[in-house]
Amino acid sequence: MVSDMAVADSPPDPMAAQMARLLSASDTAELGEIVRRWVLEAPDPRTAHQYEVFGAKLLELRRAMEESGVVPPEAELAQTLTLMLRLAAQSGGGPMR
Repeated sequence: MVSDMAVADSPPDPMAAQMARLLSASDTAELGEIVRRWVLEAPDPRTAHQYEVFGAKLLELRRAMEESGVVPPEAELAQTLTLMLRLAAQSGGGPMR
């Protein structure tokens, strides 16, 4: 099991850091366009589906941030997304450090 302390003491995952930048800097419309591009440019249908599901979750989070009027600091988002990616990997979602 990944502990919160292990995540806080290590640098964020590069993918999580990139997603945090997207969430911080993009509005819902921009993020939706980025997700559509990911899906269209995916190398195969399985990956396209994974991008679509992941993108929907990012858009859901972005909408919640807009509705609440609160955008957490990018570093905080990156650490949280790193933890989520590590937990997903442990549950069979793919390899992760």
